[in-house]
Amino acid sequence: MSKHCSPILILSVELILLCSLLALSACGKSKLDIQTESMKRGIPDETSTNVTLTEYEQNKIAYILNAERIDRYYDRRILNAYKVEIQALDKKTGGTSFLKADSTIVDEARNMIMAHGNVKLISAEGSIYTNRMIWDRNSDVIVAPDTVMLVRAGNILRGRNLRTNLSIYPTEMDSISAEGLFEEKEFLNW
Repeated sequence: MSKHCSPILILSVELILLCSLLALSACGKSKLDIQTESMKRGIPDETSTNVTLTEYEQNKIAYILNAERIDRYYDRRILNAYKVEIQALDKKTGGTSFLKADSTIVDEARNMIMAHGNVKLISAEGSIYTNRMIWDRNSDVIVAPDTVMLVRAGNILRGRNLRTNLSIYPTEMDSISAEGLFEEKEFLNW
């Protein structure tokens, strides 16, 4: 024999279930209000291969960057480029310089380009070879804080902490040694 539940008992159980469901869902956050974590810093917002970028400054070309691959981070305004060649136009002299490196970091927020690995800067005045170079585009100053080799007309200067510009003239550096034939006036004008 089966016993029937009274309608009051069924109504009470339903009311308790309904109240507990309301209490659990009404006081919590909506799914639309949940905050999600920002994207991890190691994942770029954009990755492209075989890229040519042209940077303009006041309707004139400032530089042309060619890279095998770039990774762009929108929120930090950073562009990492790999196997890079940059053709830079010197706004003071109008000359063209070429920067090659294994990788570069283009910091658009600070207007700087940092080159790393087998860095070579070539202009009409000579060539610079180093492992790391920083180009502050605000002041057009180039700094190579590591060991540097500067080649002009077959003569070689080696040193550290080089400071120059895109045309590689004038040039300053510390701890200098030289190879080649120099006259005193030529040596002082480097």
